[in-house]
Amino acid sequence: MARMERTNMNTLSTKAKVLIAVVVVSSLAVLGKALLNWGQVQDYGRFAAYLLVAVVAARFKVSLPRMTGSMSVNLPFILLALIELNLTEALIIAAASTFVQCFWPESKKRNMVHVVFNVAVLVIAAQLTWLVMRTGTHNAALAIVLGAITVLIANTMPVAAIIAITESGQVGRIWTQILRLTFPYYLLAAGIAGLVKLANYAVGWQVPVMILPAMLLVYHSYTTYFHQLSDLAMVSGSAAMAARAGSR
Repeated sequence: MARMERTNMNTLSTKAKVLIAVVVVSSLAVLGKALLNWGQVQDYGRFAAYLLVAVVAARFKVSLPRMTGSMSVNLPFILLALIELNLTEALIIAAASTFVQCFWPESKKRNMVHVVFNVAVLVIAAQLTWLVMRTGTHNAALAIVLGAITVLIANTMPVAAIIAITESGQVGRIWTQILRLTFPYYLLAAGIAGLVKLANYAVGWQVPVMILPAMLLVYHSYTTYFHQLSDLAMVSGSAAMAARAGSR
């Protein structure tokens, strides 16, 4: 899931403060309403398993090249939680895994505004995805696709907006760049969630724990890919500098 990172929050503009305040207040309203309506957990084992794999997957994140953002490999488990569990349990899993992602690696200095904003964005995205998944469709595959599209837009747009405001960039350009880098992962996550949903009928809800190694392979692939992009950008930059120096 895409997150904002490394942005200088010490000199926030009024627009940035307003955006953060709106997102945080909205997420508190969503989470507060869900907690008030939360009944008893029907299956503690299933809830604990989904929470565990989402938190573990959130610890494996990669930085987006040339951007103050990152993503982790916890999306399939959040999608599955939104399908298989009640709304409050799914929101807790989304919030907890995002919180863990913000604090990994532990040695990195944290800004609590980053953390609160990122968690709030995911809570809102999860709520919207929950609603879209249940808007009249009884086809599980279609619900997963619609959910992946919803969480893609609801997660990346606020991140692009805050990066654009704090770094004086263009929202459309930044969002397009984030989309280009992360869309294959969202597509893959939707496919994995669909396969796990089908496997649940034959194997049971324990199958999400079994696909965690596969998501770690996805993490490794993205890490290698992004490193290659960064290396290519450095080589291109060096070549451009050399060309300018030679033309003088």
